[in-house]
Amino acid sequence: MIKNLKRVGGALARRGRSAPAAPVEAPPPAGWVPWLLAFAAGTLAGLVVVVAAGRLFKRAKQEREESSREAPPQRKLRGGGSGEEPPAHRTSAFGMQGKRAAMEDAHVVASQGPVTVAGVFDGCGGARAAKLCGARLASEKLRRALLDARAGDAAPAIAAFLASCETAVDAEARRAGWVDATTAVVAVVNGDTLSVGWVGDSRCVVVSDAGARVLTRDHNASNPAEAQRVRAAGGLVGRNEKEAKASKATKLAAKVLSPNIAYRTHPKNPMRVYPGGITLTRALGGRPLKMKSSCPVVADAETATVPVAGATHVILACDGVWDVLDAAGAAAVVVGARPDDAAETLARAAFEKGSTDNITAVVVELPSTPARSELETEETEAE
Repeated sequence: MIKNLKRVGGALARRGRSAPAAPVEAPPPAGWVPWLLAFAAGTLAGLVVVVAAGRLFKRAKQEREESSREAPPQRKLRGGGSGEEPPAHRTSAFGMQGKRAAMEDAHVVASQGPVTVAGVFDGCGGARAAKLCGARLASEKLRRALLDARAGDAAPAIAAFLASCETAVDAEARRAGWVDATTAVVAVVNGDTLSVGWVGDSRCVVVSDAGARVLTRDHNASNPAEAQRVRAAGGLVGRNEKEAKASKATKLAAKVLSPNIAYRTHPKNPMRVYPGGITLTRALGGRPLKMKSSCPVVADAETATVPVAGATHVILACDGVWDVLDAAGAAAVVVGARPDDAAETLARAAFEKGSTDNITAVVVELPSTPARSELETEETEAE
């Protein structure tokens, strides 16, 4: 019996040694297929969102550019009353947002009998100052003072009006914390006399057969006379703050090398006033720039009165026009346009030339210019 037990035990031992171990199966993958599918779905969804957002952005940009070409409602005012003399001037006015994110300009035209009052206001740092000045010029009481001014006596009235605008904008700035500023160019055409007053770099141009004459001078830091006035008042002038504060040695190096190297600014960049960094040396509003006792930025208007006998047009426009067109170029556009569309034609010409600013223009056609309909009639009869 013992012998049989040993035989069985030995067999079991041999079986244990010879029997192959049961294979150990690797665990199945830990869900990598669902993870990959989820990643692919998320990536695809992200691409769809990016493409859709790109299309929406492109469409919004196209709509903004299209809308920027449309004229906002023009503020063309006429003297009321059935007994008033009809206006002697044909006028057109147009403003467009252009490539800017917002429209900050304002314009006004008012005609009564032989007198036309026009104004263009180019806002800086916001639209509120420009709109307030435009609203004041559109008001009956203030406009009346300019319409009633005798020929040759309108310049003092314009200066007084611009001074009142500065007071009004400053009061709003104190009350509501405005930082807005604006340029202003206001003209009164009375018979054969033109009076103009301005603050900033919006311009007035008189067009005649002899050419185009700029009546205003820019109140900005690129004007050497204005730059000198700013420095005398304690301000600094430069394309950037580094140039404005540069030592004599650095300025000498800039002459030998270039502003690019010495100041890290392009030579074609506009000059600016510091502190503040604004290109204008004169403006209505801009209270933060005027809070110091020695303020380089002022609201002092300049005026001029000239005869316009023989002239054909008067153009008022902001720098959105003058950045890309000189006086002769603007005159050529206006003379070749239909009278009712002259301002719009000028603004669109500036836009097509690459202006990146708001663009606003007012054009007054003087009586010496035959109406286009009369010219067309004469040409038809001649044929």
